[in-house]
Amino acid sequence: MTTIKEVAKLAGVAVSTASNAINGNYGVKKETKQKVIEAARKLNYVPNPIAQGLVNRNTGNISIIVSGPSSFNLFNNPVFFEVLRSITQTLNTAGYQAHLNIITTEDEETEIPRIARSRYTDAMILVGSRRNDIDLAQLLGDIDIPVLVVIRSSPSSGVYAVSSDHWNCGYKGTEYLIQLGHKEIAFLGALPGVSIADERLAGYREALEDHGLTYRDSLVIEGDFYQESGLTGIRHMLRQVLRKPTAIFAANDLMALGALEGMEQEGIRVPEDISIMGSDNIPNLHLLKVPLTTISTPFYEIGRLASEKIIGILEGKDDLPEKIVLPSELRVRESTKRMSS
Repeated sequence: MTTIKEVAKLAGVAVSTASNAINGNYGVKKETKQKVIEAARKLNYVPNPIAQGLVNRNTGNISIIVSGPSSFNLFNNPVFFEVLRSITQTLNTAGYQAHLNIITTEDEETEIPRIARSRYTDAMILVGSRRNDIDLAQLLGDIDIPVLVVIRSSPSSGVYAVSSDHWNCGYKGTEYLIQLGHKEIAFLGALPGVSIADERLAGYREALEDHGLTYRDSLVIEGDFYQESGLTGIRHMLRQVLRKPTAIFAANDLMALGALEGMEQEGIRVPEDISIMGSDNIPNLHLLKVPLTTISTPFYEIGRLASEKIIGILEGKDDLPEKIVLPSELRVRESTKRMSS
């Protein structure tokens, strides 16, 4: 394989000059650049893209970081599949390579800076972190390549984001249950400091207040957006409260699935005893024994726009907003029921 040294020798210039000429850098005379290009053609010289990337910080690689708690299993969450599929398809079509990194929340402080400093990536897309907004903003603020978070809102200025309207999701889901006649509505998925949970909880609370219903802390259940927390959270709440809810809004479908399991263990029928709805519209909810009512989030579109945003930033032609927020839609199925008069 021909080297840049051989090209420089044939052109009668220094190696650095030959490299600058081939890479299109400033400071090389037109005549000299032409001599180098001619020499490269004669020798069939093909530039090494990795070496070029190390010099120019332009590798064509985008790091996708999927993060979750230590108990986290990527394969348990269909949302990640849809987002990752969309991101990789869009990047590959544009000539970029997607590099997947799966880490735990506990490792974010060391792994995210390490990946950013590796010089083998031009930008970073973060999926699924459960780190609170303040800590995440501090961590990502020290990264010197473009960083974009998906699904959750941006933790700070300078960090790009593509997400759905989480506040509206919480409001719309709660309002639908109110319209069915429910007055005692629980919220499953409180995760303080994490924007996706905080915003959905805020929407839930405002919907209650707008319809003259009382917000009760005893009906707000913690959850980490994984199925097990839905199971344990709902069982704990049902055994503690004196007035059981007639409906539950779960901040995502995985927790709703856990809650369905928990209510079955407690002998509670859905929707006869308690209505429940989720959020996200993950695949196959219509195949459940009781098909789940939910709020649909456009995850494929989120992944596509995230990739297009990063590509636009890297290529200097970005015309998308710094923070992109997409609407969601109600999907009514059989897990919710109108209250009897």
